[in-house]
Amino acid sequence: MRRCRVFIIALAVASWSGLASAQLLAEVALAPAIASQLFPPVSWPSGSLRAVGNGADALIARVPGHADWQGWEVYTATGLVANLEGALVYGVERDLLMQGLFRSQTSDTVVGSERHTRVIFSDGGSGRALLYLIRSGQELVWLVARGR
Repeated sequence: MRRCRVFIIALAVASWSGLASAQLLAEVALAPAIASQLFPPVSWPSGSLRAVGNGADALIARVPGHADWQGWEVYTATGLVANLEGALVYGVERDLLMQGLFRSQTSDTVVGSERHTRVIFSDGGSGRALLYLIRSGQELVWLVARGR
């Protein structure tokens, strides 16, 4: 019983002193840093939504100025998941923000029945990243790359 009281008192003192909140903040900042990779900035579960192979290469070739970018990651979603476009874009932006990259340019174009959105992120120096979305009906493709 005495150990329980000591533990409760120590917990209360830590929470009142700000140590607990500082530790929580450190854990919140550290967890994404550990989970993320140097690049790609998008941290989806392995094998989910990621496109690979010739189809992914064909999508990369459709991006205007694709030769200026490297380290391509291609993702695709259809049906109900494609309707989560805003949340998916937010996830990419959040991951890029964690790397110090901020949205610097956005442009939308219509190609046939598809809507293409190009978003360039920059750190103000040489660090750049590209998010390119292709939306057609219930299909969504987004590509992420870093600048050369």
